[in-house]
Amino acid sequence: MSPVFWIILLSAAAASSIGGLLLCLRAWSEEALFAMISAGAGLLLAITILDLLPHVLEGENHRMMPFVLVGFGMLFAIEMIGKSGGELGSTGMIGVMSGFLMHAFVEGVSLTASMRMNTEVGMSVLLAMLLHKIPDGVTVASLLLAATRSRRKAFWGATSLGIATIVGACSMGAVERIFPPDWSPVMLAMTTGIFLYVSASHLVPYIHHARKAQLGVYFFGAILAYMMLAAYLSGSHSHA
Repeated sequence: MSPVFWIILLSAAAASSIGGLLLCLRAWSEEALFAMISAGAGLLLAITILDLLPHVLEGENHRMMPFVLVGFGMLFAIEMIGKSGGELGSTGMIGVMSGFLMHAFVEGVSLTASMRMNTEVGMSVLLAMLLHKIPDGVTVASLLLAATRSRRKAFWGATSLGIATIVGACSMGAVERIFPPDWSPVMLAMTTGIFLYVSASHLVPYIHHARKAQLGVYFFGAILAYMMLAAYLSGSHSHA
């Protein structure tokens, strides 16, 4: 791969750390943490509906829809076993981190594959990633900070997304030998199910339970912001 590829890939990976870095610069109040949960829930739901689900339904990938239910059911089973109750606890964070790490890894693999097929398309994908990785990092960092109250964990949680993307990009050869050709859509569909469960069945009820009107403003504001970003990206780039 060209040096430009690695420069943009590393930049896109670093973008995931931006949210974590910003959140680590100061201490946050209880009200601010609730706002982060609300905005993070909105971003996660928007990413699921506007970014992931359309790719699952794209072309022949619609056959992967049962794996959305697999991902959804897997998190449901984990929560039933763990019985984390109404808190933003370990089960919700396991779902968030598992889904984002899976998605980041698959993105890295897809980037390398697209570069091998067509350099121009691959560069467009990389540039689009550079933009959409920032809200990914903000979502993970804000939810981790709200759940653990640890700025260090929030930062490293966001940073791990970039690491997973780089690992995916560098392991393309090994992945091709280990997994069948159609494994990527399966992982994407399962990620979609995981995100759908965490956002709609875990985070949204948690926000609703707080019964604070301003949290709804943060929630819908985050959705609107991602809708605008998605509209911009769809008009200027193609996403893997």
